[in-house]
Parts: sequence; structure tokens; C-alpha cells
Amino acid sequence: MDLIRNRYLLVPFLVVFLAFCLDKLLILENVHTYFSKSLSDINYIQKNELYEDLKDYLKEKNRDKVLVYFGNSRALLFDNDYIHLKYPGWVMFNFSVPGGKPDYVLQWMEQFEKDNVRPDFFLFDHSVEMFNSSATLKVDETLTNGLNVSFVLKHFSSFSTDEISTLIAKRMFRAYQYRPKLEVIITRAKNRNNMLIPYRTLRNNLMANLKKGKGSAMTPGTHEAVLPAELLKKSAYGDFHSYLVPFRFSDQILSFTDQSLQLAKKLNVPSAVIWVRLSLPYMDHIRKMKVSVGENKEGTVYEDWYPRMEKYHSQNGIPFWNMNDDPEYSCNEFSDAGHMSPSCYDEYTDYIFKKLNQSLVMGAR
Repeated sequence: MDLIRNRYLLVPFLVVFLAFCLDKLLILENVHTYFSKSLSDINYIQKNELYEDLKDYLKEKNRDKVLVYFGNSRALLFDNDYIHLKYPGWVMFNFSVPGGKPDYVLQWMEQFEKDNVRPDFFLFDHSVEMFNSSATLKVDETLTNGLNVSFVLKHFSSFSTDEISTLIAKRMFRAYQYRPKLEVIITRAKNRNNMLIPYRTLRNNLMANLKKGKGSAMTPGTHEAVLPAELLKKSAYGDFHSYLVPFRFSDQILSFTDQSLQLAKKLNVPSAVIWVRLSLPYMDHIRKMKVSVGENKEGTVYEDWYPRMEKYHSQNGIPFWNMNDDPEYSCNEFSDAGHMSPSCYDEYTDYIFKKLNQSLVMGAR
């Protein structure tokens, strides 16, 4: 009754409600294209359609065998036409997304298990950067674009307070994520034909290419060239200090990966984990540069991280495909420190399918 008599007390709640509703307009495609700049969210949006396509494909008679790949921006550019030509009988459904982390993978694996979706092979990614809980530059794209709030609530204890805060701030209030600038909005509105329409066309084309490529497609403006040696060294130095200094191994990230692998076993689908090739100067820092790896402890990232991976895979019998220490892989053309050039993707594909076939042969014995 007091609240009814003192209606002014409702004003703050009304203001927040209206602000929340207005903020939701920002996620409408024809609204946020007036100020957004990234295309990476398209990859996340498309994966829901890809999942439905996968379920339908697995029901087909005389279908090809299906490889499902869960990776990040290092695994976006595969070509199913090449796979079909060189490895007939196989097709890849690529669930890789920019900034893809093991929590996002686990969310999908729980859905696969719930729906009893069984491809013929799962390939998961080990990115050393994702295992660092103390990175200077945080990778939070799965929080802002990929994770469902219900998943985070289910695994609440697995996320830090900073991650929860990021999820609430950027997911509930998109203005905080996109930070729209009036200057950009006005410029695009005035230059619809030269700026707004081409940007919308890029997004539409990327969505269409992702559908055609079953989750694989080149995002315009990325991975387009081979970086010269001197620029590659600068890129490696910058990435190393942004993502791996200091280094604090995250047991939680390994736990997410382990849960995904256990769900693959529950589905009775063979699986493996891959450490995708990094540029030579970047790996040189990872192998040799001393950094803080613990309280009053220094060492190389490689010395701290890699033995843990070997131990885990040895104890659990999960194949670990290490492209960085494998003498049989030799393509070293890179667009930046951590992304292979498109020119390497045929050899990258060959590496995966050679290992896949070896793994299936060993598993059949």
C-alpha cells in the first residue's frame, strides 16, 4: 500500500526497465549495423543454424562421415570441397568461433549429449593462451557472444567474479559492449550507400559463406596475407606479452576441456585434441622467454604448460596432436603471430586427416 501511495518510488525501476528495453534494440541487425565494427558475432549466430543442419545431415542415408571441430580463430578457413576431393567420405562441420574457449565448447557438448547427436569424430583445441588466467589482454568473446546465461548459472562456481561481471554488463546491456558513438551513427546514416550498405552486405555474405562452408569461411579483412618476417617478429612479441605475461595456469580451463572429452566418451564418439601451429618467433618466446609462472617463480610458458598437457593426455588416453613439435608439419606462412595464412590450410587439413585416420585405425585395434 505504501508503494502505491508513493508511486514516485517506482520511477527508478521504470527508468531502468525502459533503459533495458531500449538497449535491446541495439541487437537488432538493422540497428547495430549503424555503429558496430566487428563481424565475429556472425560466427556465433550462425552456429545455431549449423547445429540444426548437422542434426538433419546425420539422419541422412548414405551420408559422409562427420568431423566436428571445436576451435577458435585459428580454425576458421577450412574448405570442404578440398576435403571431399582429397578425403572422400568425410565432411567437416566447423563449430570454431573467434575467441572460442573451452567453456563455449562444453556448452555445445552438453547440447550434443542432451540431444544424443553423434558425429563420427570430435576434434578439440588446446590454445595455450586460453589456459592463462592472468593475461594482460582478456579474451572474452565467448562471454559476450556465445555463452548462455543458463550455462553460466549452472557452472557458476567455475567462473570468476570478473567474468560474471563482464557477462552481466555486456550481455544485459549491449550499449556497454558495443559502445555506440554518435559520430559513427551520423556518418553511416549520411553515407548509406558507401558505408552502411556495404557493411551490411559484408555481414550477409559472411553468414551465407558460413552456411555454405558448414561453419568455415574467411572473415573479410583477416588472414589475407603472409606477414613479412620483421613484422611477424613484432606481432609475436606483442601477442606474447598481451596473452602470456604473466602466466598462471588455469585448472578450470582444463576442467572444461575434460568435461567435454568425457561427454564425447559418453556419446561413444572418438576424439582428439590439437595444438595448432604458431609462428616460429611466437613459439620461440613461448619456449625460451622467462616469465612469472607463479608466486616468486619464473620459468618459460612451455615448461609450465606443456608437461601438464602431456600428463593429462597420457593419463586419460586422449590423442594429442601437437603441430608445433611435429617434424612432419612444415608450413610456416603466417598472417600474424598466431594465425596461419590461408596458404597453409591445405597442409593443415592434410595433417588433421592423417592424424584422424591413424587415430581411428589405432582405436579399431
